[in-house]
Amino acid sequence: MLFNVAVRGIVRVSTNFVSFVRERGIGLALVVLFMYLVSLMQEAVSYTLVLGRLNIRVWHDFGFFAEVGTSVRSALVLLLTVLWLLGRKRVLFRAIVIANTLLTAALLVQAGFLMGVLAGLSSHAVSELITDVALMAAANILIFSIWYWIIDPPGVIADEPDPRPWAFLFPQRSDNLPGYETWAPHYFDYLFVAFTTSFAFSPTDTAPLSRAAKALMLLQSTISVVTLTGIASSAINILAGA
Repeated sequence: MLFNVAVRGIVRVSTNFVSFVRERGIGLALVVLFMYLVSLMQEAVSYTLVLGRLNIRVWHDFGFFAEVGTSVRSALVLLLTVLWLLGRKRVLFRAIVIANTLLTAALLVQAGFLMGVLAGLSSHAVSELITDVALMAAANILIFSIWYWIIDPPGVIADEPDPRPWAFLFPQRSDNLPGYETWAPHYFDYLFVAFTTSFAFSPTDTAPLSRAAKALMLLQSTISVVTLTGIASSAINILAGA
């Protein structure tokens, strides 16, 4: 008897939780979660930490700004979470645009600083450098997947018609494929676009249509070239010299 009551209670709570998440948007929940992960990744880059060898030439002059960036990112992630819980989708969308702009700026600053300290690195700092490359590459994918999702309709509120022209030409949009007549992209589709763009340095199966999409892909590919080829190859050279 008690077991049946407990099971019914668990099922009821699970059903209410699923309904709660669906009403507020599973895609929005993923975006907020990934922005939190990006914030953690940017915090873990060596030059922003008190520990780590890469900060020796940077922390003395720029430590204050790194601490301010930490506080701003934490406040924004908390704000995004609260807005999602309250179901304020339109306000949340504007907050996501602002937060992702700051995360993008931080990524560009981090890439610039890492390139700037490469000349003075020794073989002892290579492990930190390789870790930074991996963190920046992952952050690059997540940040631009959010940008692609932002600029391409249907965007945040998928159940409402959006008169804006497409920013991306997905294969499912170009032909009348059986079973895809009512297909619309979701956040995971933009995550796939960002992932392939980051490693191919160019569009793959999805073509950019708008100038905004082309500009964002150009910027993402540039960051990928810097992190995956420039910084990684420099680390390999340091190891080879050691």
